[in-house]
Amino acid sequence: MLHQDPRISSMFRRDCAAAAFAVLAVWLIYAFTFWSMWQTFEAAHLLVPMAILGAVVLFLNTASTVAMIRHYGEDKGAIYGTDIYYLDQIREVRQGRGAVR
Repeated sequence: MLHQDPRISSMFRRDCAAAAFAVLAVWLIYAFTFWSMWQTFEAAHLLVPMAILGAVVLFLNTASTVAMIRHYGEDKGAIYGTDIYYLDQIREVRQGRGAVR
């Protein structure tokens, strides 16, 4: 196994945390919206369809985020390695050493 830059694992963990936060935020927003609109949905006889549609959206959003995290975990060397390469190049340019060796 090749040596992996520790920054790759750090970036991956940070992206996982951001994705988990985003999914949690979507769930909370949907829950609040559904709670706020409960009486309106009920008056229009749309409570069940709206609940089903909301659940489907939440399921698909969560599933796609989990799939993205799995993919990033499988290929994080290539995904984050490119980012780190260019971040290192930018740092060298800013420090006045130039990007070309």
